[in-house]
Amino acid sequence: MHAAPADTAGSGGKSPRPSERLTTAHRLRQPADFDEARRLGRRVETGAFTLRLRAHAEGVRRLGVIASRKAGPAVRRNRAKRVLRELFRRNPEALPVSCDVVVVVRANFFEHSFAAIREFYLRAVRQAGTRKRDEASEKPAV
Repeated sequence: MHAAPADTAGSGGKSPRPSERLTTAHRLRQPADFDEARRLGRRVETGAFTLRLRAHAEGVRRLGVIASRKAGPAVRRNRAKRVLRELFRRNPEALPVSCDVVVVVRANFFEHSFAAIREFYLRAVRQAGTRKRDEASEKPAV
């Protein structure tokens, strides 16, 4: 008989720490969702990526990352996706409660440090969110 590892003994084999993965509900998965966010979302260009933010009424924040072969080999594209998912997951307060975010990675993504990419991301989200609120406040009240 095999004994359970000491760090999971008594916990039913589950890790004591909750998972920090993005759930399926927090990811853009359908091409139509990507297209709609890219078509209707507010665009902000940064040195490392382009961000599109589209507010909606579905009650959840969703992220989609596009990293084409222009961004480098698979290892680098996957690393860029992990970095952007981490920023999305760790900074929910920067986003509207209900929105879709699409990030298109540029080839020079890794010329920037993680701290710089974090600043680009937070600034881009702030700019995209502010533009949307500014336009809503300019509409005449009915």
